[in-house]
Amino acid sequence: MEGSLSDLDFYSLLQSLSLTQRTGELYIEDESGQYWLLLLINGRILYIADLHSQSLHRLQDYLHGNNLRTPDQSELSDSSAGSSWPEYEALWWLLQQDQIDIAQAHHLLRLMIRESLLDVASLYRGWFCWQTTTLGIPQLTTYPLIGLLSDVMEQLREWKTLYPYIRSPDQYLHPGDSPQPQALLAESSWKLLQAWMQDQLSLRVLSRRLGRDISSVGKVILPYLHQGLVQLTPPPAPPRPVALHIQRHTPRIMCVDDSLTIRQFVEKTLSQAGYEATGIAHPLKALSLIFQLHPDLIFCDLNMPELNGYDFCAMLRHTPQFRHTPIIILTSHSGLSERLRANILGANNYLAKPFSPDELLSLVEYYAGRANPSLADPEKMLQDAL
Repeated sequence: MEGSLSDLDFYSLLQSLSLTQRTGELYIEDESGQYWLLLLINGRILYIADLHSQSLHRLQDYLHGNNLRTPDQSELSDSSAGSSWPEYEALWWLLQQDQIDIAQAHHLLRLMIRESLLDVASLYRGWFCWQTTTLGIPQLTTYPLIGLLSDVMEQLREWKTLYPYIRSPDQYLHPGDSPQPQALLAESSWKLLQAWMQDQLSLRVLSRRLGRDISSVGKVILPYLHQGLVQLTPPPAPPRPVALHIQRHTPRIMCVDDSLTIRQFVEKTLSQAGYEATGIAHPLKALSLIFQLHPDLIFCDLNMPELNGYDFCAMLRHTPQFRHTPIIILTSHSGLSERLRANILGANNYLAKPFSPDELLSLVEYYAGRANPSLADPEKMLQDAL
């Protein structure tokens, strides 16, 4: 089941899945290409993953001030939960290490689910894809979806009343032009707010650390905004993924595709533009060469013999050397489910076949940097590396 959120609102979609007691995965994509994955068991919500933020920063914010250490990736790899959900896996790790009890784990999980539900419920446009499947991760607990969603929708209504003074939970607090608050504002609150501004916290991070919902935090900040004591700056642009070039000034690109036509097209287009480009037909052979060539960017076909693009991407993401190397999936199927699955397994983007030289070069420049047009013989450089 797929569709547009502009045709079917988020509340109605989840209400339908809850009432019919569905078990499976609900993928959500917004217009900017950000993804969420909701896991449902018999119409109850188990977890919602922010696939565009696969880090533990949010959990660390919720644990701020508790003197608890969150695990690193090497510690999580041996835990019982699935490696695709680092936050969920970290909760299990904290339980196993007796750093939190089961009640605290349930509370933290509920806070994170509420935050993500609010983000998704705030979307004006987007796409969804439902897949009925058996979930392969352990169950910490599940929550009634309708009751939780009703609380989130009420919070969303309160949040909208703060507009246009507060536009995004990711806006940052900065000092305003007025030096001192009026007498009607508590001095203790003002000192606390000054400390928050000094730490340059966003409203979202602040709400996590205070254990308060975002609309409540916005209402506290609003009087200080009206007096000019506080300013809110836009959220920073996401960091541009640029490959690290060590002792090499020309980006090296690898294309793994069983189609000779595609490989030749990619090699010719990129070599003429000044990149080092090599095409490999067999994914298993490509795995061994990748560790030798250390490419700055990898194109990978989705449907290949021996090893498909999903498994190829997942294997690279489980190695420390290529955990952050940009990977772009080449596919003739550009449906939402394919894009979401590629994103879950760690792909940075996808390129639908057939593609033009401009489309190819645009992605390569974005993820690997500019080429070296003065490169005399990129094929010879690759041969020297081999």
